[in-house]
Amino acid sequence: METKQQLGKILHLDGDKKYSYKSYKYYKRMGLNVIVKNIPEYKQPQIVYNLISIYKPDILVITRS
Repeated sequence: METKQQLGKILHLDGDKKYSYKSYKYYKRMGLNVIVKNIPEYKQPQIVYNLISIYKPDILVITRS
C-alpha cells in the first residue's frame, strides 16, 4: 500500500512577472503545494505579514531581481 507524503505549503513572492510564472510552473511540475505572488519589491514589506496570515505557509521564499 502506497502512502502519499504530505508536503508543506510554500509562499513565494517575486517582483518579476516572468520569473514568477516560470517558478510557478517549476513548483507545480515537482508536485509542490505553492502559492506564487507577483508583487513589486517595494510593496513586499508592507504586505508580507498579511499574506503570511492569509496563507499560513510552512516556507516563505522572497526573490529579488
